[in-house]
Amino acid sequence: MYDKEQEFLAAIRYVPSTERDGVERALQQVKTWHEGQFRHSGDPYVVHPIATALFLAKLECGGATLIAGLLHDVVEDGCTTFDEVERLFGNEVRRLVDAVTKLTKLRYEGKRSERQIASLRKMLLAASDDLRVIFIKIADRLHNIETIGALSSDKQERIASETLEIYVPFARMVGLWDTKRRFEEICFPIAFPLEARQWRERIARRREELLPWRLSAIARIRKVTQAPTEVHLILMTDYELYRKFGGNPLRLRDAGSIDSVQVLPEDPNADARACYEILGDIHQHFHVNPTAFRDFVSQPLPNGYRALHTKLFIAHDHQVLLRMQTKSMHEYATMRKMSAWMGDRENALAKVLHALSAREEKPEEYLQDLKENVLKEMINVVTPSGEIVTLPRGATGIDLAAALDTSFITHLAAMRVNGVQREVTGELHDGDTVELLFTDVDGNGRDALWRQRAKTIAAKEDLRRMANGISPDKLEEEGKFLLVHECGKHLLPLSWLFRFSFLQRELVGRLKQEDFRNLLEQIGAGIVSVDRVALEYRALLEDPTGFLLHLLVRCHCIRCPRPLVPGTMVTVDVTLTDRPGVLHAMTRCFAERGVNIVGTNTYEVSKGIVCDRLGVEVKDVQEFSDLYDALLQVPGVQGIRRIR
Repeated sequence: MYDKEQEFLAAIRYVPSTERDGVERALQQVKTWHEGQFRHSGDPYVVHPIATALFLAKLECGGATLIAGLLHDVVEDGCTTFDEVERLFGNEVRRLVDAVTKLTKLRYEGKRSERQIASLRKMLLAASDDLRVIFIKIADRLHNIETIGALSSDKQERIASETLEIYVPFARMVGLWDTKRRFEEICFPIAFPLEARQWRERIARRREELLPWRLSAIARIRKVTQAPTEVHLILMTDYELYRKFGGNPLRLRDAGSIDSVQVLPEDPNADARACYEILGDIHQHFHVNPTAFRDFVSQPLPNGYRALHTKLFIAHDHQVLLRMQTKSMHEYATMRKMSAWMGDRENALAKVLHALSAREEKPEEYLQDLKENVLKEMINVVTPSGEIVTLPRGATGIDLAAALDTSFITHLAAMRVNGVQREVTGELHDGDTVELLFTDVDGNGRDALWRQRAKTIAAKEDLRRMANGISPDKLEEEGKFLLVHECGKHLLPLSWLFRFSFLQRELVGRLKQEDFRNLLEQIGAGIVSVDRVALEYRALLEDPTGFLLHLLVRCHCIRCPRPLVPGTMVTVDVTLTDRPGVLHAMTRCFAERGVNIVGTNTYEVSKGIVCDRLGVEVKDVQEFSDLYDALLQVPGVQGIRRIR
């Protein structure tokens, strides 16, 4: 008997005897099915499914989930069939095993990358109805990661990168923070060896500088709290800090964003009131940052995380984050039992997975939506009425409107963020107070741009559903408007594209669309990304395929401008109505983004119409594109044109 097997049998004592018999029978059967198979490490293969099921047992999963964990590889490895699994263990186990079984070359004809996305899509489709699928996959991946050293270096790098990109976010969302930490600690040095080594050294030096102050603060916290408490310094992983600071080691100077102090009442039966009492004791004896307080006890995060957050000043330019939780809250956040999820069928994760699975998309589009709507960290924004709305990081006012009420988008005009009016395509941040501003006019004239800039699936679907009532001619007109402006951002030649059918055919072929008119309609409806069309157009000019296009590019009849590089000075003409306040509204777009205006010249175009020629410094294409879109939404702005 294997060590893992003994540990597993001891761990499943919580399972009712009526279910435990089936689990023990599955344990014997999986040993038979995997007999003679070995892992790259040389261990008998059956150790892996037993380790997978052992992790699920620690989460107190039910009998069917444990059996599926034991059998998750038997069909994929050719040991048996789905029908045989169903005959021996029932339809529920078959469905779970099928959901976590990868698509093989025989079951899916396509490139390896497409097959991997299809397997992921198949798994998440099943998970939208049954979250147990995700727990089985996380358990499977955890043991694979812990034994990754036996694989070749290229396989290690591929699996580690996929784990950081896909499984770390899922572990975070389902509340398995210890598992998330384990993934990051093992995979970061494999996927990013150079960065991991550099960050480990720099973080160690920075922590050494901060440690004396933090140990002193911890000792003081223990003294000032009336109830007995456990106070610990919780270290973030190197990967967490690397991601948080965008790979910029200079940002390690921000002490308040490095690590945290956890405060737990010693009483295991303490309730939420104990957290508030501890908070009061600490606030009486420390200087605090009032803007950093977060109450996730009364308003838990979507994954169920509950805690009180506050920041203390413990030295000059040195803040530290405190997290106050009861022991039950801490256990729930780090190693949540399956029962917590089974009692919450309408949780946010299941809803967004269901919305994602309902869309028909190409593999790359599906993966993009998955990253943008499911795997991204979430933020909480507050409406003036006090309602807290959870959105993926990077969400905009458009996404907030769709989350509150689908009818809001029709009359949406702008938003007021923390008291300052902004365009609705602006990015929202955690803790923002956001008031949506509306117009009485039905239809705001900016729907086409918003269909391109919405982030969440709900907002995209609402806008596209609204586009179904728009005539093809109107959608074509809106698509042309968007493409003209997007190409204008990059100084791509427009006259050739809209006048010559041979160039249109080349572009349409690259994008796999019916014809150029259909492409414009798809852009107007928000189905095809105008950013992607502009990128394909640039790629077409940089590497022309047809003889005529190749000749025109080589003879410089059609020029392909160089892409923007960091620190580039860009000159734009902004045509606007001459009215009070319009200049302030326009320059606010620059100020909010930290974009420097290095030169300006204003002249009258006609009565009541002026043109501002502005020289601005931008750090990259994304910043310029965001600025351009914001200017388009300023009331009174009639047109924008990039000169150089």
